[in-house]
Amino acid sequence: MMQTLKVKLEPTPEQVQAIRETMHQFNAACNFVADKAFELRTANKIELQKVVYYPIREQFNLSAQMAVRAISKTCEAYKRDKSIKPTFDP
Repeated sequence: MMQTLKVKLEPTPEQVQAIRETMHQFNAACNFVADKAFELRTANKIELQKVVYYPIREQFNLSAQMAVRAISKTCEAYKRDKSIKPTFDP
């Protein structure tokens, strides 16, 4: 039997700011990946990860999980229409 628990998060103002900053960095990383994907004309996650993983970690200060998710999110967006470069708003 599965149970669901509803919880309400009440972050402090500092935590809200940290979350907001992480979201901005994540979307900036997605834009960086989109530039590379459009330049290389590929939506292959594995190929893109070889090119952009370490630059994302260093330049945007994201965790490994966040870097991989940014690559995946961008690849999915790019696959929809390869004629345009996807953009991610802050």
